[in-house]
Amino acid sequence: MVNKPKAKGTFAETTVVNYLRGNGFPYAERRTLKGAKDRGDVAGCPGLCFEVKYAGMNLKISAWLGETDVESLNDGADYGILVVKPLGLGERSVASWYAVMTSEYFDKLVQAVQFLEEYPIIHDGEPTTYSAKALRWQLNSATRNLGPNEVMALTLRPPNTKDNPQGWYRVTTLEHMVKLLRFVGYGDPLPLVEASTNTSPGL
Repeated sequence: MVNKPKAKGTFAETTVVNYLRGNGFPYAERRTLKGAKDRGDVAGCPGLCFEVKYAGMNLKISAWLGETDVESLNDGADYGILVVKPLGLGERSVASWYAVMTSEYFDKLVQAVQFLEEYPIIHDGEPTTYSAKALRWQLNSATRNLGPNEVMALTLRPPNTKDNPQGWYRVTTLEHMVKLLRFVGYGDPLPLVEASTNTSPGL
């Protein structure tokens, strides 16, 4: 009998690995679980820990981010990235799957971007109350019509974190997350397109 949850997880991990291989991380591969300490679902991306989830009706982002943080520590990674396959988006839409970071990790990435001689323009959305139903629409609207050197991330506030910014998280698409990571030096270099008259990140 086929283990459906395991098959879904394998599908999601394989799809993400194939996307990474074709977009600057040629050595990405599914990680074989060894020992008690999980180190994430993807190997071959030094400094990065990817946790991949196949989501159904419910998005358990806060809990999944907790897993990602633990796995990042186990792996000694610089950054932990949660990738979520949302309901209704299949293999052909993998670039639009959700990529999520804790605020701590994302702020660290932004600081790295600011030290680049040439850098992408980062549009950081205003903090909004988390809504699983609205998230797909919000991301589609936020990332539409952006240039090759522009990255968009929404700031979402889980319940009961209004006055605790470190409990917030940033969510974008896998495409935008990979672009940002490559800008900062992970994976193969990503050629920068000449920006307009902007001289600083759009934070």
